[in-house]
Amino acid sequence: MRLAAVLAVALAVSACGLFRSKAQDLRHDIVETALDQVGEDYHYGGNNPSDGFDCSGLVQYSYARSGVKLPRTAAEQRRAGKGITMDKARPGDLLFYNFAGAKPGGWHVVMYLGDGEGVHAPTSDKGEVEKIDITQKHWRQRFVGATRVIE
Repeated sequence: MRLAAVLAVALAVSACGLFRSKAQDLRHDIVETALDQVGEDYHYGGNNPSDGFDCSGLVQYSYARSGVKLPRTAAEQRRAGKGITMDKARPGDLLFYNFAGAKPGGWHVVMYLGDGEGVHAPTSDKGEVEKIDITQKHWRQRFVGATRVIE
């Protein structure tokens, strides 16, 4: 009877979501790494805290710190995973945007945090890595797709 009680508690705890999958843990670590960079300087071509970050450099760095290799550019990162719809996005997924005046084929990548928030390195030499509200019109109008790298 004692074993049955232990199993019942284990099942209850599991059902409450206290145990996360390996993928969930990996996503969490990647998101935390990206959030740790908030306030770091923007630098075109930058992919580390010492030099600063551009949008794809921030994503590449955050994934690499958890052992996941991604290509360097936003366009390559968009093709690196599985395309998903925005309503299926989970923390750590990549959101892609295109802005008027962007270079042909140029994309801007934002890491999804959940609850309508993202983290990115803005495309300005005066910017810093920041959290953003992706539900704002500015972002919604420019959304072009999402990619999941970690299933």
